[in-house]
Amino acid sequence: MNLDISAPAILIAIGTLIWMGMLPRTFFREGDRNLQWWINAAPFGVSGLVLLGALLGFVKPIGSVPGSLGPAVALAATGVIVASACLMSYTLGTHRRPLALWMQDDDEPRHLVTEGPYRRIRHPFYTSFILLLTGCALAVPHGLTLSMLIFVAYRLNKTAAREEARFLRSELASAYAEYMSGTGRFMPRGSPPE
Repeated sequence: MNLDISAPAILIAIGTLIWMGMLPRTFFREGDRNLQWWINAAPFGVSGLVLLGALLGFVKPIGSVPGSLGPAVALAATGVIVASACLMSYTLGTHRRPLALWMQDDDEPRHLVTEGPYRRIRHPFYTSFILLLTGCALAVPHGLTLSMLIFVAYRLNKTAAREEARFLRSELASAYAEYMSGTGRFMPRGSPPE
């Protein structure tokens, strides 16, 4: 893959990863950065380092994209990364108060957000994070970017299931069960509620 073609996608991805990395300090409520939090967060740092290494010529992508597909893959990577940033922005704009950090043992659900992207997706932040690493893997197809994408998708699915179980044990259980029936975990499902 010609990195000259992918350079804009890589730069946009690095900027989005930095912005995402600032969210724990600028948006989310204070919480413990426990081992589970670091396990979920580390792949984003690893992916950023791989992208930076590719941009600087230290990391070589796996294989090459034949002929005219190179620009198409670079454009797709850019589109996916921009979609991730847009979804992250939309999700941030939906919240009136900060959320808890990932994997907080003492965090009980306090309210249910069903507006904005939450009308169709239960975990739009996680969806935006998975999209971001998908864009990274498209921009720099490398064993590390691909494995980080797979690992994050697995970990965020587990984290989402854990958070949903908490909702289903809380005083918001019936409202959340109804909400779950009309929305997808990471992908939009059904039509938005009236």
